Amino acid sequence: MLPGNQPLEIISRRLYWVSDRSPPVSKSRVHVFCIDQELTYLPYASDFGPLDLGCIYRYCVHLDNILSDPKLQHHIIYHYTSLIPAKRANSALLMGAYQIIRMDKSADEAWDCFLNTTRFIPFRDASAEGSPFELYILDCLKGLEKAIQLGWFDFESFDLDEYEKLTRVESGGLNWIIPRKLLAFSAPASDGKPKDKAPTPEQYGQIFKNLGVTTVIRLNKEHYDHTRFTSMGLQFIDLYFLDGSVPPDDILNQFLDIAESQRGAIAVHCKAGLGRTGTLIGCYAIKYHRFTGPEFIGWARLCRPGSVLGPQQYFLCEFEEKLINNKPTNKVNEISRAKSPQAPVRGEMTLFEKYKAKFGEMGQSERLTQMMKSAPASPINIPVSPVPKNIGNSNLRIPGSALRNYLKEKKDKEERENIGNGK
Repeated sequence: MLPGNQPLEIISRRLYWVSDRSPPVSKSRVHVFCIDQELTYLPYASDFGPLDLGCIYRYCVHLDNILSDPKLQHHIIYHYTSLIPAKRANSALLMGAYQIIRMDKSADEAWDCFLNTTRFIPFRDASAEGSPFELYILDCLKGLEKAIQLGWFDFESFDLDEYEKLTRVESGGLNWIIPRKLLAFSAPASDGKPKDKAPTPEQYGQIFKNLGVTTVIRLNKEHYDHTRFTSMGLQFIDLYFLDGSVPPDDILNQFLDIAESQRGAIAVHCKAGLGRTGTLIGCYAIKYHRFTGPEFIGWARLCRPGSVLGPQQYFLCEFEEKLINNKPTNKVNEISRAKSPQAPVRGEMTLFEKYKAKFGEMGQSERLTQMMKSAPASPINIPVSPVPKNIGNSNLRIPGSALRNYLKEKKDKEERENIGNGK
């Protein structure tokens, strides 16, 4: 074992996380598992994570299953990951999320043990040229923690089947960022031809009625007649601004006013539903739910991978700082760098990003959309790196309905045991 790669204790004398060239040597009363191959991320560019809520849910169920297995009750459990930086970071994210979701730890408490190991590579955005903005694993964990506190994520009621179905482009390419309030989705297809994959406005209208959406906001250029939504009883609003840019003051203020005044849920789209969409939703979360910029970016990418790109990351941090200092929001386009309390180590904006903040980037959303359309139905079965043959996790591939049945049976069993013990 290399120096600095010692196992990290998660549960005393029971559960450990370890990253090394090879897994711990198998012994009696030692069980090793690895998810490097089963739970994977589909990149848009040089981005490699964080893994989404579906992966986090599957991981929690899988680890619950291992820890509650009678055959392993006297075993020491090791979650092993390789030294590949991207795999290592996502593996640590999963273990941190597990501690928050299943062990009721705070994000800081969950991350505390990881401070004693080699530094993790920060997550990057989905822009083609890559941004120097660094999103840390702890940002994602703090975003998850805050979302749980707000009731945006509940492990017991999370519907994995619906989450993974709606994420697919042909099913809508949509995700709740703020449940029952703000929904991000991809631009509808104008003609419904097979090559488009995305639903038409009429098909989206039916989906929205089932989800309680009453308003649609379009942020990109018009490519379909808005009456195709309004004829179905949905309110429709255009708030266009340039692809890849940050929102002008008038657009930002209109969006915040609309989002705060509407009783029903609002579905928001640009071209890909990632950059402009995530940025405006982020401003709402920062203003009304007290997220920091990095916390929201982390949460948004757990919900909808690829959200918030390039200068938009710095914009959210600057928006947060303006609110903290009660500064007016005029001239928000003239951002130079993130000024949140954690900003000094996040990297300076490049000249190209400063240009994009004001003038946008032609073709960015088209590239992202094509990547979304070309993605396979599920990333879970895609092999990315070899895993030792003795470390298999086939039950990570079972459908969400089976996972829910397992959780229900586990809960019923615990209740029966408590009754039997007189608790």
